[in-house]
Amino acid sequence: MKTFKFLSGCLVLLAFSLQLSAQTTAPATDKPATPPPPTTYYFVDYMKATPGHAGDYVRLEKTVWKELHKARIKKGGSETGWWLLEVRMPSGASVEYDYVTVTAVSGWSGIDSLYNSWGGVFAGMTKEQAKHVDSTEMFRTLVRTEISSLMDLIVKNPSDANAPPPKYWFVNFMDIPSGKWDDYVKMEKEIAKPVHQEQINNGHRAGWGLYSIEFPYGADMKYEAATVDYFNKWSDVVADDFAAMFKKVHPTKKMEDVGKTIEAARTLVRNEVWVLLDYAQ
Repeated sequence: MKTFKFLSGCLVLLAFSLQLSAQTTAPATDKPATPPPPTTYYFVDYMKATPGHAGDYVRLEKTVWKELHKARIKKGGSETGWWLLEVRMPSGASVEYDYVTVTAVSGWSGIDSLYNSWGGVFAGMTKEQAKHVDSTEMFRTLVRTEISSLMDLIVKNPSDANAPPPKYWFVNFMDIPSGKWDDYVKMEKEIAKPVHQEQINNGHRAGWGLYSIEFPYGADMKYEAATVDYFNKWSDVVADDFAAMFKKVHPTKKMEDVGKTIEAARTLVRNEVWVLLDYAQ
């Protein structure tokens, strides 16, 4: 399992190594290196609608809250996207949550900036907006919040930043055995990802993403990673012959052997189906 204690030790070692390298190695070129793009982090808020008020809650998100998020994205701060989703499966009165909002921020500093910026957002609201915002707790309960980071992503149209997001999100929560994080990431990128890419090439998948759960963390967490299978149409989910597609992508591998590798690298804790209701980006 990943821990920040381990991460901190790695960062100290890395900083020391970079300092030593800078003292002993002359630069190969005067041209400055292009810094990598900042990591995208996602606030995932799990919501339980008040019985009898699901419609009120959804309307509140799609009108008042969406406009607040749009204004913050347009301002060009840390927030880069917002999505509202209904949890279609599992469903029923006993489920822990039935709606999810996802808010994207740019870079590690974006996490703190998102929290600190709410004061300015609320101060700029109209009286009507403030009235509706104050009513939010009547229509839903915030069950919990998680923060994840984007590790890998493939999409159908990577060059089209304005393309509408896919409608169906199949979310897979993964428990990673202790000490097996690198094995898990390697499995996802080298075995699973190429198969997902082939399905994108076939036109039956909108995308695939790999995410690391950053907060909260510890022994109480039942999963440390998640993958999301994105589809534009419900029929696309079962449109391909998976066995034939796997054989095309991995002609020298046996499915039973790969299955053992996958099971050794992670445990699928649960799968959920989320349906996009609205977004701002």
